[in-house]
Amino acid sequence: MLLSCLVLPMNPKDPRWVRMRFRDSRHLIRDIILLADTSASYLQAYTNVREASGIGEGKGPFVSFHDGFLGLEQWAGFLPNADRTALDQHTYLCFTSQSDSPMSTYAQTPCSAWAQGVNASMSAFGMTNAGEWSNAVTDCGLFVNGVGLGTRYEGTYPGSWPKVGSCTPWTDWQNWNDVMKQGMMNFALASMDALQVCLSLMIDICDR
Repeated sequence: MLLSCLVLPMNPKDPRWVRMRFRDSRHLIRDIILLADTSASYLQAYTNVREASGIGEGKGPFVSFHDGFLGLEQWAGFLPNADRTALDQHTYLCFTSQSDSPMSTYAQTPCSAWAQGVNASMSAFGMTNAGEWSNAVTDCGLFVNGVGLGTRYEGTYPGSWPKVGSCTPWTDWQNWNDVMKQGMMNFALASMDALQVCLSLMIDICDR
């Protein structure tokens, strides 16, 4: 069993009071990080869980901490010798710079982008997993950025995003040829290798 703890300040001016949610903490956002010392909040969450469950195998769930989008390396050595903890990250290519490279060229990208960091975190922190990852390599998912906000790939998303191309070849999945399908599968397999995906709880978003 895997449990993520999200700790939110009830009142930013009074850090003594927090609201704890024993749920998925995937979407811990930066304004929360600015309001509270995340590591202190995580320590309190861990302490509360273990005081309730006890210490040792079979006594309560794993407690998973999201990296806060700060990077895995920022959590090296956090809570050494703690009982059954994990570090969670969310890996995406689609929200950064856009490319018109064909899907077949991305087979090694997960290994070069993520594998080294995961391996290092396994040693520096301990159990490290990816709570979210995606086969999307372009920002073309329907309404991912919000209804009517456009996409980075087509240059219609707010900000300085030059048009790279049309999203139709990426979203018209009914007409994908065998080369495209093989490219998607290769990218997915490489992602699972690089991120060491092994949890049945894993959220695999095929094309977000």
